[in-house]
Amino acid sequence: MELSDRYNPQDVEGRVYQQWEEAGYFRAQDQSTKPPYSIILPPPNVTGFLHLGHAIDHSIQDTLIRYKRMNGFNALWLPGTDHAGIATQSVVERELKKEGLTRQELGREKFLERVWEWKNQYGNRIYSQMRRLGDSCDWERATFTLDEGVSQAVRKVFVSLYKKNWIYRGQKLVNWSGPLETAISDLEVEYKQVKGSLWHIRYPLENGKGHLIVATTRPETLLGDTAVCVNPEDDRYKHLIGQKVILPLLKRPVPIIADNYVDKAFGSGVVKITPAHDFNDYKIGKTHNLPFINILTKQCRLNENAGPYKGLSVQEARKRVLEDLKAQELFEKEEPHQLNVGHCSRSGAVVEPFLSEQWFVKTEHLATPAKRVVESGTIRFEPESWTKVYLHWMNIIEDWCISRQLWWGHRIPAWYCTDCSEVTVAETEPTECQHCKSKNLKQDEDVLDTWFSSALWPFSTMGWPKDTETQKTFYPTNVLVTGHDIIFFWVARMIMMGLEFKRDVPFRQVVLHGLVRDSQGRKMSKSTGSGPYRND
Repeated sequence: MELSDRYNPQDVEGRVYQQWEEAGYFRAQDQSTKPPYSIILPPPNVTGFLHLGHAIDHSIQDTLIRYKRMNGFNALWLPGTDHAGIATQSVVERELKKEGLTRQELGREKFLERVWEWKNQYGNRIYSQMRRLGDSCDWERATFTLDEGVSQAVRKVFVSLYKKNWIYRGQKLVNWSGPLETAISDLEVEYKQVKGSLWHIRYPLENGKGHLIVATTRPETLLGDTAVCVNPEDDRYKHLIGQKVILPLLKRPVPIIADNYVDKAFGSGVVKITPAHDFNDYKIGKTHNLPFINILTKQCRLNENAGPYKGLSVQEARKRVLEDLKAQELFEKEEPHQLNVGHCSRSGAVVEPFLSEQWFVKTEHLATPAKRVVESGTIRFEPESWTKVYLHWMNIIEDWCISRQLWWGHRIPAWYCTDCSEVTVAETEPTECQHCKSKNLKQDEDVLDTWFSSALWPFSTMGWPKDTETQKTFYPTNVLVTGHDIIFFWVARMIMMGLEFKRDVPFRQVVLHGLVRDSQGRKMSKSTGSGPYRND
């Protein structure tokens, strides 16, 4: 064979990598006299290709694992992929749309068959790309977040937390995507600066002696107002606290309340309170025991609580509301105003705060030990500056919404009795209601947030809840390498779950690297197409 005078990676790399893999050079041993060293790969979503952000992340891990392997360690780099609930379901629904179909027309079972077909066809391309990068993973241990072993771990964790009253179902305000008709996580909300307006509206006093001016950036939400609020120290309005105003257009009386939340210097110093459609108003509504009036449907169109505006989109309602306010001489003025508006990263639509029944994890008891292990240095962040960021977030952490109105994912292991209306939560499908013994049970339609199963990743990939040799040897792992953008959504939750279910930290060190960005400053992302993608 003639020796080329130039190095051609395409002729060499694939062949050499295949030799390495077949020879078993990347395999770790559950039992070995060598000292253990382990890294769990942050599982890429199966929805697309790897991008440059993955490349830097994998390169750091591969360097660490190869270095330890060459230094005589029993080195495990455990690979896997994530089912990516919203992202994957969206991709398949777009494919169905091309055929003139919807998932509702197919039904849940047939739709899930289509998603699995898609996953089996495209999901493994990530592994081929990882091999092309040269990732020296132990491929025999590759795990998918919907594998049966992981599913068993997910169900056990859910049931365990539920029995401790740390998982509950309740009505709260969540980020909502109208096009997807589901709650979404904070990570799926992208904030964009947009040019908007500050509209000043007259709210007549109930006693007929004048009006209050309320400034708002969302005039259509006044249809769900249940109070107006002033600062208790604002001399302009002290005498009005406890009285009522007449809600414009719907002519419903609402109280004038006082709260230090109101900035006297902003706008008119009078704030409308819409507890069902604003996160700050939600807290005030709870504090002052106000009614919560939801004016939106799941498709983010106005519902029957909006009176004559029922059926309109948010933008259509805004236009009509402003027109009617002017016609009734309740419109004061409009000022230009720069807004930071949340958009759904999957659909591009404006995210609406939406009051709905969801499942939540109480984070208070989980967060306390997760703070302690970082404060004590049991887990170290690199760079160290991220320690303060992590601890700050853990101090203000709120309960975690874990339910999604999807079909693709880990279905919530809760069954409702059609006779007594009680819920039965179990690891396996129950044959009867645990409360009244009825056989008429219906499983919850929702699935769990993808981050729920990802939070168990360091030990679910090692066979937990079974007591495996892999866990004895490689848990806790030595280091986690990931981008700083998921420190709260993933890193913190893995720490909380590891301490709760393994009674030990999931890793000793967290290495947080920067994000690779495109020419517009956006991080590399499959959903935005902001980056080069290759499948070879």
